[in-house]
Amino acid sequence: MNHLYNQIVLFGDSITQTSFSSQNKGWGAGLSQAYVRKLDVYNRGFSGYNTEWAKELLTQLLPNHDSKEQSQNSDRAKIVLVTIFFGANDAALKPYKQHIDLDKYKENLTQMVNMVKKSNSESPPRVILITPPPLDEEAWRNTRGMEIDRKSEVTHQYALACLQVAQELNVPVVNLWNLIMDLVEGNSGFTLKDYLSDGLHLSSLGNEESVNNTLFKELMEVIIANWPELDPEKLPMIQPVWSDVDPENGSEIFKFDDEFICNRFK
Repeated sequence: MNHLYNQIVLFGDSITQTSFSSQNKGWGAGLSQAYVRKLDVYNRGFSGYNTEWAKELLTQLLPNHDSKEQSQNSDRAKIVLVTIFFGANDAALKPYKQHIDLDKYKENLTQMVNMVKKSNSESPPRVILITPPPLDEEAWRNTRGMEIDRKSEVTHQYALACLQVAQELNVPVVNLWNLIMDLVEGNSGFTLKDYLSDGLHLSSLGNEESVNNTLFKELMEVIIANWPELDPEKLPMIQPVWSDVDPENGSEIFKFDDEFICNRFK
């Protein structure tokens, strides 16, 4: 398609892959709606993947803006923000093949953040890390119908490791573990079973913007707090609103301005 918009890329495991779910009011769908006609939101979630497998994909997904061909054409769509959301599978117990040692998990997160930042030296994409959510062991065991392959206390260590990497690299982070646990333990009247559809993945309540909002609203707050220029309320729409259209001058007003679209986040 010609005249691509700049992009937000959601990179993660199944909690990202299902983030456009209409059934569970997915957080990715909420983000896409917030940026409609302003930025494109791409879902690059890979169910079941850990950071070791994911980093092999990331090298192929990221554009090489530093190549001679790319640098000669600045009027092209750019990735302006990437969310990196892994850990729920890395925290699987040994000997399950999804398991990644804690130190290796931190190393992989660090490598992926650096990959994103180096993918365009002139205009590095912004990066947000997201910790894995809490685990409801009972619900997850019932979902699997077999021996449990994860433990809540272990997953918590991976959430803490994600926070540590974010601090070391000075990148924003959404502490989804604390966000949900604070709601559960804060006399909200809800339990983990309300926020997690099967003990691991987010339910509608875990996704949506509501009185007990979680991932979508928190992610939007982190984006706006760190990069006010990405506040969707302040971004102009691509192409004028219909009420501003001059029927006598349509041929000019409807032309896409690729230089404006692609270069406003340098």
